[in-house]
Amino acid sequence: MKSLILAGAAVCMLSFNIHAASYHQADQAFIKQSESLGVSQSVWDSAEYAAVSFPHAYKYTSHYRISRGLLGSGESVLMPEQWQESRLLDITQLTGVDADGEHSLDIILRDRLKNHSMVVLKGNKLAHQHFYNGLNQDSTHLDMSVTKSFTAMLAAVAVDEGKLDMSKKVEYYLPEMKGTAFEGVTIQEVADMRSGLNIPTPEFLSWDPRLTQSQDWHGKNDSGLHGAKAYLKLVKERKYPIGEKYQYQDPNTELLGMVVEKAAGVKLADYLEAEIWKQVGAENDVFWMSGPDGYVSASGGLNMSTRDLARIGKVILNDGKNYVGEQVIPKTFLDDIWAGNESVRSAWAKGKESHLAEDGWYKDQFRVINIDGHKVLYMVGIHGQILAMEKSSGVVIAMNGGYTQTETPRMANLIFYQVIPAILEQLK
Repeated sequence: MKSLILAGAAVCMLSFNIHAASYHQADQAFIKQSESLGVSQSVWDSAEYAAVSFPHAYKYTSHYRISRGLLGSGESVLMPEQWQESRLLDITQLTGVDADGEHSLDIILRDRLKNHSMVVLKGNKLAHQHFYNGLNQDSTHLDMSVTKSFTAMLAAVAVDEGKLDMSKKVEYYLPEMKGTAFEGVTIQEVADMRSGLNIPTPEFLSWDPRLTQSQDWHGKNDSGLHGAKAYLKLVKERKYPIGEKYQYQDPNTELLGMVVEKAAGVKLADYLEAEIWKQVGAENDVFWMSGPDGYVSASGGLNMSTRDLARIGKVILNDGKNYVGEQVIPKTFLDDIWAGNESVRSAWAKGKESHLAEDGWYKDQFRVINIDGHKVLYMVGIHGQILAMEKSSGVVIAMNGGYTQTETPRMANLIFYQVIPAILEQLK
C-alpha cells in the first residue's frame, strides 16, 4: 500500500524487519491491587470507577501491545510528529450552557462532563491541551467505541490492497455465519450499522452483556461463550429489514473485524501496527484489549494517549496522509464518508440519533454531523471519548473522559452543542 518515506531528520533509518504486536495476559498484580482498593475486575468499567480504571483498562483483560516502532529495534522508524506551540485557545474564556446556566468550558469539561483530557489542534499548531485526573501527555485511556472507526479504517486498507470487497455478503468471508441474522447482509451494510439486528440491550447499554461475557471483559465467567464469534452465532433475528435503518450495535463491528482478519490473513492488532500505527508519527504504543480466543475487542478495546488520538485526526484531515506526505488511510474511503450517500442519510433519518441532528449520517463506523453551520466528522465512544474533525477550519479535538452515564440528552448537549461548537467558533 505504501513505502516508508524518509524525510531528513524526521526519520531514523535502520534495517527493516517485520514485528508483530505482542500478546499479554491480564495484569494480575494490577488486578489484585485494584481489588484491594475496592475496584474489582467484575465491575471495573462501571461509571463509579471510571476515573481510576479507564486509564488502565487494558490491564483488566488480555491485550496486545502495538508498537509505534522502537529505535534500535531493527526497523525504519517514523519519528513523532512535532507541533508548534500556540495560544490560540483558552477554555477558561469560552462558555457553554448547562441546566443551571452559563459556565466556562473548563468547568463544563472537568466538573460536568468528567473530562480527563483534551488535545486541540489547528493545522500544525497545538491550540490547547490539558490532562486532568492525574494523567499526563503519555497516559493511555480507554477509547471505547472510538475503536470502531479504527476497525473500519483497517477494512479500508484491506479494500485498497484488493483483499476485501465490501459489496460481498458476510457468508462469503465467514461461511460459519450462515443461519445467523448476518446471513444475506453485505459487509458495507454491516460497516454502516444497517444490518437490522435484533439485539437485547439493557437501558443505558448499546451492547448485549453476553458479548462482553464472551470476551472475558470482566474476567473468566461461566457463560460458556469462548470469544466473540461464539456470541455472534447466537444472533438469529432481525428487528428491521436489511439496509433500512441505522441502528448502533456492537456486534456489527465485531463481525467487521473478523471479516477483515479473514480477508487480509492477519490479526487486527498486527494490521493496525503495520499499516497505521507505525505510519502516523505516534509518540506512544497503543494497547488493544482482547478476548479469551485472542481476538481483539474490535468495537471498543483500544487504549491510547489523547495526543496520539489527535494525530489520527490530523491524518484524516490531511486526506489520509501522514506528516511526511505518505498515504496511510485510503483517500477514497475518507472522501466517501465525508460525502455520504442516500442510503446512509435515509437510514440515519429513521434512527434515534436523528434527534441529535437531522443533518447527519453514519458511514463506515464514523458519524458526520452538521450543527450550527459546522460539518464535523466524529469518532465517538461512550463516557466522553471523542475525536472531532472539521475540514473547513483544520481543527481536531480529541477528548477522553469518564462521564457517569451513557447516551443521555444532557451529555449529548454538553458535548455536541456546547463544548465543540464553542471551540470551533473560536478557531474558525
